[in-house]
Amino acid sequence: MKVVFHADDFGLTRAVNAGIVEAHARGLLRSTSLMPSAEAAEDAAALARSVPDLDVGLHVTLVEERPLLPAERVPTLVTGGRFWPSHATVFARYATGRWSVAEAAAETAAQWERLAALGIRSSHCDGHQHLHLLPQLFPRIVELARRHGVRFVRTWLGGPAAGAGSTVRRATRVAVNGVAALGWRRVPLADRDAMLRFVTIGFLEAGGRLTSARLLAALDHFRARGVELVEVMLHPGHRDAETERKYGHWGYRWDSDRELLLDPTLPEALARRGIEPTSFRALAAHAGAL
Repeated sequence: MKVVFHADDFGLTRAVNAGIVEAHARGLLRSTSLMPSAEAAEDAAALARSVPDLDVGLHVTLVEERPLLPAERVPTLVTGGRFWPSHATVFARYATGRWSVAEAAAETAAQWERLAALGIRSSHCDGHQHLHLLPQLFPRIVELARRHGVRFVRTWLGGPAAGAGSTVRRATRVAVNGVAALGWRRVPLADRDAMLRFVTIGFLEAGGRLTSARLLAALDHFRARGVELVEVMLHPGHRDAETERKYGHWGYRWDSDRELLLDPTLPEALARRGIEPTSFRALAAHAGAL
């Protein structure tokens, strides 16, 4: 089995960026996804260019941050010049026809273009707060990914492993996967066949609650079931005053995920199990996608 240790939210703040680069330089992190409209996106891109073996993808961002397109071009996606402040608000507006999928697709296309302008060639794609999975939007996400030579798009959230996640978190995972299934059915067959499938774990313990023991238990769970590729979704970083002021309401423990990736016992534990850390870029190159 192969495993991709992945950091979401590259570009969120300089402190988060620094933690991601440290987890790559000193730990197991191989891949990350960049938020092109976030305030520290240029800092993230500069760091990525200085560390060329860090695999970078697109973190489609349609909530809380500012859009790349002018607000008048995406009026249903924004309030006061920023995206709506929570995934719950976005979903409610989407469900009641007050959130334009066409505007979201245009903004996503602009984010792909921005990533290219920053000198980033993406290998994969995922979404901030998983909003890329909205059923009417998801086929366009996959279409844009294919247009950019990308065959890895986060779709299925794996779990639960024994003892993982709260009841609310487990229920949310089921709901997200239900939405993803609806979106997947809308994807044209040719696009579906082009995608390389994988399971994502870490959602149940998102925000610094995944321990080494739970990680290994989850990987053992999927390895025993013949799963060939697992992504471990993490949010490593450094906590500083700016990050806490802007995003403290998330309740994330960025330092905990960074420390997990730096755990000196994990490489040997993975090797004993025959689990190989890799990146989406390496997998794509092997599959001939890039």
